[in-house]
Amino acid sequence: MVRTFRALRWTCAGLACAFVLGAGAKEEGASDFDRGYKDELEKGVVVKDLQRKDKPKNDKEANARAVSYHVKNLSDKDPAIRENSAEMLGLIQSPDAVPYLIEALQDKHLMVQLKAHAALIKITGKNFDYRDYPAWKNWWLTNSKEFLQQKESGPSDVAKVRAMHSNTLGLNALSAGEFALAINYFRDAVNQDPEIPDYKNNLGLAVMETGAFIDAMHYFQETIGLNDALPQPYMNIGTCYARMGRQIEAQHWFRKALTVDKDGKLWEPFWTLGKEYLKNGENYMAMELLEQARAKAQGNNHFDPRIYRDLALAHYALDQYYSAWTEIKNVEALGFELDKGFVQKVRDALKAQGVDPDKDPLKATTQPAGTESEAPRAPSPATEPMTGRADKGAPSPQSP
Repeated sequence: MVRTFRALRWTCAGLACAFVLGAGAKEEGASDFDRGYKDELEKGVVVKDLQRKDKPKNDKEANARAVSYHVKNLSDKDPAIRENSAEMLGLIQSPDAVPYLIEALQDKHLMVQLKAHAALIKITGKNFDYRDYPAWKNWWLTNSKEFLQQKESGPSDVAKVRAMHSNTLGLNALSAGEFALAINYFRDAVNQDPEIPDYKNNLGLAVMETGAFIDAMHYFQETIGLNDALPQPYMNIGTCYARMGRQIEAQHWFRKALTVDKDGKLWEPFWTLGKEYLKNGENYMAMELLEQARAKAQGNNHFDPRIYRDLALAHYALDQYYSAWTEIKNVEALGFELDKGFVQKVRDALKAQGVDPDKDPLKATTQPAGTESEAPRAPSPATEPMTGRADKGAPSPQSP
């Protein structure tokens, strides 16, 4: 997976506060705390002072100063400063900040609590509720020594190899539908090497398949805590909500996944959103999203019959019968069949326009000039290899 780091972000209020404090603070006693060395980690801007004798000698020293600065700010009188420092501690991701961030969960201001909670997820990979201070506190009291040692040294080479092996076994079990076994393997992978986001995401997928959607979302949130630039956990949270019948939340997370998907490889969110528009009768919007799903899926050499099925439904709803018939044939070319009643409706519509698709199949998929644009055809399985879900037993297309 491509791994990127989110750029430092500051709110207008935070920037204004930072500059006012920087400009008006006295050398001593003017504010609650010494603002420390002003570098990228502290202010979000570069303030280079080559004459300073106490300039950090290395990144580690600069990082320690920044952590100390923001930890002190968690007790500042101004909630905007506390909020910004909680966010910056999440970006620095120093384990030394964990106990202070846990205490910040009891802050009187909600935004400070939320920023502290987000920072804790990033640093620890855990995702207790931001309102569950006792759970965070108890976890830290029980696991802090082991957590700090692991952060300092990282997992051993033996643990890393075991984690990779367990993850591979888990993927095999997941593909075979043995979800309980997959959960055990993925959980072992997470325990051996908790810093790899793929392992927690895979654990969430296995849990999701058992129907425990809330628990699955917990693991996907922890995956985001390890790397918030990965689009898959956002998409998987959307899938959980969709399976729970909560379509508004599902659409929110699917759109979030598309925003994070910098490589533009995800097709499932486009397909799922397209289905929702199709269900609501917004057929043109559905068509646009489903065509994007087709383009992205085929661009990654993936051919899913459900995309072509829904495109057939959208074309039919728009009275585009030639294109609907083409999509029906795309589904059949992949070895699946659509509902016979729907296929007959499209056949009858074509006959009403003077075309018998059974006697003249080529004419049925070639529109007369000036009527409707021709629908693309899926590559034939006989000539083009398929990868992904379609060639590994894709779910049978549902009846329209």
